[in-house]
Amino acid sequence: MAEIRGCEFPDDLMYDAELNVWFRDSGGGQLEAGLTAFGLALVGDLYMFNPRPVGREIEANKAFALVEVAKTVLSVRTPFACVVAEINTPLETTPFKVNRSPYMNWLVRLEPDDSTEARSLLLSGNEVAVRANELMDLHGITSLADFKRSLGSA
Repeated sequence: MAEIRGCEFPDDLMYDAELNVWFRDSGGGQLEAGLTAFGLALVGDLYMFNPRPVGREIEANKAFALVEVAKTVLSVRTPFACVVAEINTPLETTPFKVNRSPYMNWLVRLEPDDSTEARSLLLSGNEVAVRANELMDLHGITSLADFKRSLGSA
């Protein structure tokens, strides 16, 4: 597991370019998608999870769900075209579980239109560390714990 400035990025996951969403191979050509600890640190705790319905076709860079964080509603986007295959329905009523364990609580399972292309758009390995350092520099994060405290959320 990579730990960058106090933020964990599990090695078995792949990430979008903004490191807000993680993806895990769930078999059968599907990818589980969830929110990263880094993404949650930037926006605050998750209060509401509203996914697109099963069977919905999602274009690349479009939302597969809406989430409410800190009195703001945000789109959770996928970098690849896909279909929503399954929703983690318990999270619709208990989204706070994601705040406690972001990497143990997937939001949806997506079936990419082109699995090879989807994986080529995601970051893994050393790419994650390089991108995390870039984004943390951009946001002035020297330590994730200090950053969260400065926002009043730790």
